[in-house]
Amino acid sequence: MELSPLAREKLAKIGEPTEEEKARLKYNAQLNTLLADYFTAKMTPDELWKELKKHREEGRSSILQDTQLRLLDTITLSMNEIDFDRRCKGILAAETLKDGGDYVRLEQELKSVESLRRRYREELDRTYETLRERVEEQVRAASRQLATQVAAQGAAIDVEGSVEASVKSSAEWKEFISRHEGTYRQKLKEALSRIREKLQG
Repeated sequence: MELSPLAREKLAKIGEPTEEEKARLKYNAQLNTLLADYFTAKMTPDELWKELKKHREEGRSSILQDTQLRLLDTITLSMNEIDFDRRCKGILAAETLKDGGDYVRLEQELKSVESLRRRYREELDRTYETLRERVEEQVRAASRQLATQVAAQGAAIDVEGSVEASVKSSAEWKEFISRHEGTYRQKLKEALSRIREKLQG
């Protein structure tokens, strides 16, 4: 395909990437590969530590902070415990390689995030259970009434499925979820921002 004169002119202005840009692209590719292996559990926290140590010894100490920030950015309220634990271990592994790192304080901050995630889950489960118990009695009463009508046809009623669907479609649950998610997302954002400031400080 022939490029227009304007496109050729723009390409000429862009030119070849500088040595600095090439180095940065190579560095980003290395970091992406390293973290891809870590996120997909192809690499243990110990193996991550060894890789980071190698980079640091080769004069790329910035990879320690960059790794920590990337791991921190992937922490969510709803991620499972195994994934959350891997993020924390990776962040702490990098901290042990930093000159003047503050492992103990960082570990405390991450434990406060863990505690926040636990409260989020407990409150969610407790509210769901309360609503479920309330709705279950209503569904069971309705199913007993319906059972006599459909018994002759041999139809079965899925009480558990009906209860779950009723709870999750209720206005009360939707309102709770909206408020709960908003509150805890804000708390998580603040907690992670505090950690980010310490890592960049």
